[in-house]
Amino acid sequence: MEVEKKVYPNQPLIEVVFEIRFPGEPVIECKRYEFYNKVRKDYSHVIIPSIQAEGFPALNPYRFEKADGSAGTMIAIDKFSYYTHKYPGYDEFKKEFLLLVSEFNKLFNLTKLIRVGWRYVNIISFTRENGHIPLKRFFNSVLHLGKDISDEYENLNIILVSKKDAYSITTRLESMKKTDGSGGEALLLDFDCSNNKDLWFPKIETYIECTHNIARNMFEQIITTDYRKYLLGEKI
Repeated sequence: MEVEKKVYPNQPLIEVVFEIRFPGEPVIECKRYEFYNKVRKDYSHVIIPSIQAEGFPALNPYRFEKADGSAGTMIAIDKFSYYTHKYPGYDEFKKEFLLLVSEFNKLFNLTKLIRVGWRYVNIISFTRENGHIPLKRFFNSVLHLGKDISDEYENLNIILVSKKDAYSITTRLESMKKTDGSGGEALLLDFDCSNNKDLWFPKIETYIECTHNIARNMFEQIITTDYRKYLLGEKI
């Protein structure tokens, strides 16, 4: 299936993240204000990390967010990411990430990377049918535990790790209570596609393209035709 680049009108995404990790650079901790000065016009809200009793303060990330909390960037001495809670589509997301990471790299001159990762976090609302989660309304592939076990599930909490070439894909599917006060339920569908081998900063655009394509293809391949119609805003 060709990778979809469109944004669904009824998209279930609540967060999209692209993160890079690299060997620790202590100078980042000393000069993070220089990066903030470059982005503060658009990312004015500073979120200072809380100090954990057994943690390492230098490894705790700072976040610089838009005033409305819709998107932000995270930096620490060994990682950098861009995230959004209002996904504008792949092209705009990639453009903003590359602008931000370019400013970051002008200050800290990264070369070797030790991990890159694209993450899609989806929340899919559902109503139980006969006390069960209606998985088949959303997904083509349903987990089977054998002919003597029903594939109608009351609750789910699954983590699957798979491979595609040099990339590792962690998929998490979990049923949960919604936190919006409605009392409803939802499925958390979380894709994390990453690579941690032979990575170099100059190839960052290739990595974001590859990780996005794998994660998006997985989503497109597992959802049903009817659920895709709903995402597109069609009546079903």
